[in-house]
Amino acid sequence: MAARFGVLLLGLLIAPLHAIANGADIPSEIIVQGFLKQDGNRARLLVRVPLVLLQMAALPRRGPGYLDLAHVDEKLNEVAQSTGRQIEISDEGTPLIPMVRASRLSVLSDRSFGSYQTALASLEGPRLPVDTDLFWNQGFFDVELEYPLRASDAHLSIRSNVAPELERRVKLRLTFLPLGAPARNYEFVSGSGWIPLDPSVFEAAWSSWKRGFVDAFAPDRFAFLLCLIAPFRNLRSLFAVVVVMAGMQALTMTAMGAHWVAEAAWLPPFADVGLALAVLLLAIGNLGAPSLRRRWFVAAVIAALGGFAIGPLFAQSWQFAGGHPIVAALSYNAGVIVGAVLILLVALVALRVVFAFVLGAPLGVMVLSALLALVAWQWLFDGVHRLQQAMDAGVSSTSIVAVVRWLLPGLLVGGAAYFLPRGFGGERIKTFRDAFLSRRAD
Repeated sequence: MAARFGVLLLGLLIAPLHAIANGADIPSEIIVQGFLKQDGNRARLLVRVPLVLLQMAALPRRGPGYLDLAHVDEKLNEVAQSTGRQIEISDEGTPLIPMVRASRLSVLSDRSFGSYQTALASLEGPRLPVDTDLFWNQGFFDVELEYPLRASDAHLSIRSNVAPELERRVKLRLTFLPLGAPARNYEFVSGSGWIPLDPSVFEAAWSSWKRGFVDAFAPDRFAFLLCLIAPFRNLRSLFAVVVVMAGMQALTMTAMGAHWVAEAAWLPPFADVGLALAVLLLAIGNLGAPSLRRRWFVAAVIAALGGFAIGPLFAQSWQFAGGHPIVAALSYNAGVIVGAVLILLVALVALRVVFAFVLGAPLGVMVLSALLALVAWQWLFDGVHRLQQAMDAGVSSTSIVAVVRWLLPGLLVGGAAYFLPRGFGGERIKTFRDAFLSRRAD
């Protein structure tokens, strides 16, 4: 991994990444700032790119590594053209061709991109004096691009492909200024695909559903579900438990994503610790006499707690809802539920095949539980370490009260397991404990 990052060191706007001669480390997060403003039959895109991404542009230098501002104009024009190719704008699905209006270099202390007006004024103002000592990776490249629109109510989308080789390290932080509407802020990683900036109801619903469906397939939640269902065969009862899990998770996930719960650094690792501990205990319980009634309670509480962990994922999706936040929230949660049900069906089929043709049911449950317990133990160890680091920064009583308040519905729904029939869950797979007790009874 270290060798790979050594090859990918510093960024891409002009050409694909190659090995960087000086071997400097890239930042853990690189923010590309932008403003996109609709103005009648044109759109203006103002972009600020950290110079650390322009290593391969081969900007002329002088002295110990300062940029040669007297001979940089030609290269800056090439970089500006490349920026228009890597941050794309489309109108009703048709890519627009940008025209470079202005470009310049800025020092690291420049704060002109705090607003659209100050950024535009900086771009259209005087450039840096040619004798400015600007180190090659300690400033910004700013560019103004203009796009012709077919109509003033154009339906714009954006796609960023800046340094996709750096995976999720490069983010575009964009402020969209539509005509006659409030500004909207977006933040997304490079390579996220086309994103409608003013989505229709269908676009908001479909994109949110897809993100919810994908986010449902988290490894730790899959392990929890496997441990939960391994000893049981009744599809109807298991389906009811999964729906309860999805509902409780949707509740706290929405609360976290909508910022109804104050952000607390300790909350996501605390949720991860709770989930890992639940997997470990369920795996141990699979060797005894598991009850799906008791697991109804565990599933409701752990799912409510787990919603806090994936709340940030929901928040990332919700920013693309445009003027349809309720539709997007419902669609995202629907995607999570569909994904959870699909996981349940696939897991049941896979377990039955393994139990029937490979290990047999009792041995299969034991082997699966042992493997998941080992994995959960590692997750628990890592989670406790992250939780300790987060709690060192302080834990406020307000955040604890807020979390407990949103966990109450999970406790109440979980407590409803007391009223379930004693035969809920149907016949379960006999464990070695059952076989041992049966022989002793004989």
